[in-house]
Amino acid sequence: MILENIKVDRAGGRGVAVGKSADGKTVLVRGAAPGDVVDVRVLKRKKNFYEGRVDRVVEASPLRVAPSCAHTESCGGCPWQHLGYPSQAEFKGHEVEEQLVRVGGVSRDQAEWRPFVPAPTPFRYRNKTEFSFTSNRWRTRGELDANPEAETEPGLGFHVPGFWDKILDVQDCHLIPAYGNEIRNALRDEALALGLSFWHPRAKVGALRTAMLRSNQAGDWMLIIQWGEHPGPDGFTLMHRMTERFDRLVSLYWGLNEKVNDSMYDVDLHLFHGVEALEETMDSAIDGGRALRFLISPKSFYQTNPVQAHRLYAEALSAADLQGGETVYDLYTGTGTIALFMAQVAAKVVGVESVPEAVAAAVRNAERNGITNTAFEVGDMRRLFTPEFVARHGAPDVVVVDPPREGMHPAVVAELARIKAPKLVYVSCNPSTQARDVSMLAEAYEVERVQGVDMFPQTFHVESIVLLRAKTAGTR
Repeated sequence: MILENIKVDRAGGRGVAVGKSADGKTVLVRGAAPGDVVDVRVLKRKKNFYEGRVDRVVEASPLRVAPSCAHTESCGGCPWQHLGYPSQAEFKGHEVEEQLVRVGGVSRDQAEWRPFVPAPTPFRYRNKTEFSFTSNRWRTRGELDANPEAETEPGLGFHVPGFWDKILDVQDCHLIPAYGNEIRNALRDEALALGLSFWHPRAKVGALRTAMLRSNQAGDWMLIIQWGEHPGPDGFTLMHRMTERFDRLVSLYWGLNEKVNDSMYDVDLHLFHGVEALEETMDSAIDGGRALRFLISPKSFYQTNPVQAHRLYAEALSAADLQGGETVYDLYTGTGTIALFMAQVAAKVVGVESVPEAVAAAVRNAERNGITNTAFEVGDMRRLFTPEFVARHGAPDVVVVDPPREGMHPAVVAELARIKAPKLVYVSCNPSTQARDVSMLAEAYEVERVQGVDMFPQTFHVESIVLLRAKTAGTR
């Protein structure tokens, strides 16, 4: 079904644009820009709305730009490349505000809505990217029309949206530095020259399964290869050729993954070449202070946009407004990046995280930076964050939370409302669940300040920081 001449009025959530059909229903369109007139191919029909994608641009919006990437049609990794970057930043700021007002119940007059922080570099910013090998690469609509009988070909790239078993072969991903694209393309080409088999996701057979690239701001690179079967002599030749060819490839790991899924985090990894971890630096939270140093191993977490990570943490620290004597809780601390950033100013920071390996990394990072005023505990947040926890560490002056996309468990929200720290700094990668949690905290806290930060240009993802201040007795 095609809806013709749909005028796109505005940007909606999660990368869709919004228009109206002739029968008065809302039309949610992927690939459109506000101001476009488009024909829409309907993918889902609901009682009150349609969902679809652009089939044809009838009249282009002045906000529309030509995508930089040749893979935009099929990849889906950069769904906003057709929008100029200033428009992307504007729409993300609106999304944060809209969620907090509509879902969170925050009055537009209640809070300070600080200007949205765009990224200084809208391309080539990612320091971590995962790719998949395939024995039968995805063919675009144009390729199929030109040669419908073409034989299958291997490839190395990204999953096509909506297809777990379809991989788009990628030549140049515009989100990673050029050197990373050179490494990935050479890995594919050298593997083909050696006659190594690529993974077949349905049959679960093949030698080369996945590849991950990590880098730091100094320009050092790490490559992690997952094999579906033991590499054998040709596999080790491949890895040796890669280390000889790229002098900035300072670390190469490999692992054997014979599981059903591609997840690397329960796979034993072996260091084939170079250093065990990359070192990343982050400017100090204090003017003139010593930069923080973090070790990035194959499985460790670090923000994928390092430049904006510093800005995000600086904005969180600004919201906390630490004076030097505070006790800070950092819930969902991960490898302790926010905790260590805050610890440069606070008297004491207590981090909580459910992943033991992440906490071990946080402890190592604290030791590496000579930071002694932190403590870290491992445990499920809703079971560990209790009155007994507060009794052990003392009542917090500030609580920082940075939960996963699904937000906080209601038990954690209830405990936050109970202890009612004077300030709560909520960092989120999902404005909708953040707004839901803010609404649940409304009896104990009021929103004082909101700050959006763009960590992921060309995508609809956005980070937001909300400062909540505890209500005093009688505050409504």
